[in-house]
Amino acid sequence: MKKEKKEKIRIILADIYQGFKSVAPMIISHHPPCETYKNHTINIGRLKFCIGCFIGYSSAVLTITLTKILYDRSSFNLIPILIFGIIFSLAQLLSLTSLPEKKSIKIIQKLLIGTGSGFIIIFLYLTINIPEIFKLVLIYIAISILVLPIGILHYRTSLKTCENCTIKKIPVVVWSNPRASCR
Repeated sequence: MKKEKKEKIRIILADIYQGFKSVAPMIISHHPPCETYKNHTINIGRLKFCIGCFIGYSSAVLTITLTKILYDRSSFNLIPILIFGIIFSLAQLLSLTSLPEKKSIKIIQKLLIGTGSGFIIIFLYLTINIPEIFKLVLIYIAISILVLPIGILHYRTSLKTCENCTIKKIPVVVWSNPRASCR
């Protein structure tokens, strides 16, 4: 009886491992592995990372952390932080042009968007005097508002790109399921 339970647990754990193994590449780079999206990823060793997520989220977290540390040591006027946050976040508008097709421009754009978003978020956190839980809800709403326009734009662009793709099915070799394909 114990042997059967151990075998069931082993099978469940093996299934969980295989599931994670097949999904893990999409966590760090959710772009199809085709020529069209090669400028959307950055390679570090054997790993491919989404430029927008890797650079954007990292710069936002770093901006929030450093600004909070500096503010705790010596309070300063936060209005310039908000102004720079708004200006940097406007780098999203570059996506309406062909400039971000160059990988270097895309990296700078994502760095500006992440830094700008971080400045806006830390401004809200430090200036709004309401209970912590409401601050977190407000910040979540602010993040959603900041991410929504670029998310919609990228969704529409990806939909159009993949719809007109001449390949239609690209085998994803990193997936454990050999029948899995990218559309």
